[in-house]
Amino acid sequence: MKKNNFLLVLLTCLITVAVFFAGCKKDASKDIVQENSEFPRQETLYVGGFDWAPPTTFNPLDGDPNFPVDGNIRLMYQSLFAYNQLSGEIEPMLALSYTKTDSMISVKLNPKAKWSDGSAVTAEDVIYTFYLDSIFPTPRHGIWQYISKIETVNQEIVFSFKKENKNPLVVLGALSETSILPKKVFAPLVKSSKTEKGYNYANILSFKNDSLPIVSGPYNLKQFYPDKIVLERIDSYWGNYKYNNTKPSPKYIIHSLYNGNNHFNSAMTKGNLDLSSIFLPRIWEKKRDHIRAWSEKEPYHEPGSIPTLLISHTMPPFNDVSFRRALAHAIHFEKIKTRAVSDYTPNMEPGFILPFGQEAKFFNKEDAEKYGYTYNIEKAKKILSDAGYSWDKDGNLLSKNGTKIRPLSIECPQGWTDWEDVIKVVIESFKEIGVSANEKFVDYGAWEKDLRFGTFDLIMKTQTADLSVATPWARFDQIMNSKNIKAVGEETFTNQGRFSNKEADSLLNIIPSLTDENQLKEAYRALNRIFMTEIPVLTLMYRPTQYYQFSTIHWTNFPTEENPYAPPQNLIVAASVKALWSIKPNK
Repeated sequence: MKKNNFLLVLLTCLITVAVFFAGCKKDASKDIVQENSEFPRQETLYVGGFDWAPPTTFNPLDGDPNFPVDGNIRLMYQSLFAYNQLSGEIEPMLALSYTKTDSMISVKLNPKAKWSDGSAVTAEDVIYTFYLDSIFPTPRHGIWQYISKIETVNQEIVFSFKKENKNPLVVLGALSETSILPKKVFAPLVKSSKTEKGYNYANILSFKNDSLPIVSGPYNLKQFYPDKIVLERIDSYWGNYKYNNTKPSPKYIIHSLYNGNNHFNSAMTKGNLDLSSIFLPRIWEKKRDHIRAWSEKEPYHEPGSIPTLLISHTMPPFNDVSFRRALAHAIHFEKIKTRAVSDYTPNMEPGFILPFGQEAKFFNKEDAEKYGYTYNIEKAKKILSDAGYSWDKDGNLLSKNGTKIRPLSIECPQGWTDWEDVIKVVIESFKEIGVSANEKFVDYGAWEKDLRFGTFDLIMKTQTADLSVATPWARFDQIMNSKNIKAVGEETFTNQGRFSNKEADSLLNIIPSLTDENQLKEAYRALNRIFMTEIPVLTLMYRPTQYYQFSTIHWTNFPTEENPYAPPQNLIVAASVKALWSIKPNK
């Protein structure tokens, strides 16, 4: 036994010495393990932040599949169009073009589009993909509320609107966010899962789609491990003709999986990640590590969303609008900006419309000053006092009947360090008006379950994490539309705070069909006034659609504010995928 221990120690020492001298021969910024792996560093793009857990499924019919099948990532499965947040336009992907009338949207499919097995992407594939949305209990986009049929007319795919419930915004959004699937793969699976009462969803989900999937995008799944997902370039990708018949620059794209922001960020600063969507503090200090964001000026990232605290509207004291308004005035937005998110947010304006970019035309500064809220503790206390609240000798807030307001719980996923820091600022802010609150940092799965079933006081969430042709309407719709409201304890994926306002419902119903720009501005103005007076959620800051930062140790020519040849949506999302043909290895 002692001899074996001695040999083990000797072997460990020899390995340590070998690694040391090997490291001395390389640029210290490069990762030794990756350099010596089967994936040459000059051919491999390492990305992070789009998935957090060991992979379990790549089935696009799953509610939460792994990278790169989830969200608006367009590496394996492509959509008909892709939204460009810089231009506000949807660009062709599998489609060539579309036309819109009062009664329908007609899509011309690209005849060159092919699946990875060489067969054509057909109208039948498109129609079947959207048909799937109509048969499952949790549809991805729910467009069948707004369309009566999808059919092929004169070799184009026609989406006909319902006369009584027309919503072109949702349909256009779905055309640019729905992964088109090969019917020949999924139709037999769905057919075999049909039962007398519907479909055996568990049987459909048992298909993991993890062995040579048939895809339409430029990459396919090669292999996966608990700590990484490996994609390999499809050299025969049909869309290469758009780029002078060249291939995407990286042969491999590897998504590394880490536990928490700090581990992702450590990998980024060491050069082990080339592209990250994780909050990385004080980006201006990372130049020494060859890291930067979209812009080299504050706020560094292109803002595109509004993180919020969802409010449990059915539960006291949140069912009192005066209490909600007081909370809105108590939030110290400047502390969130400087202390929690490294100045990555412009100064907050009241309401739920981005006061810059494509949405700026709908923002009304006069209304924001008249109906809105700013950090103002004295005003928050006056609102409470006028509504019948009081304080005890220790400064604790008392309800209208004289009882102490219970401690509130504020929840977010554990390890999301920027969100955790935001919540800590909010807790300090609420304390200034005598309201006690506790942080609740939980596993991602627990957070998501609490969201779906409404079992929370205040819970942090970003509505419509991606900008689209349907924003800002979609952002309002997710938190104010009570058409399909559910009781607490019943699962829902929209209006998870259970807010209800009939005038808001009416405006949300009208806006998608408006074509007159002035009428549209007035409708959004009215909707934003309701938001500011009723406080359906608590706004916290502006945030990019995804944090977009990159390392130039191994790759160069990333899209930037100075060179905006693709939008800052990361190189694997929506219209930004085009950048994969333009980045270059840093040899």
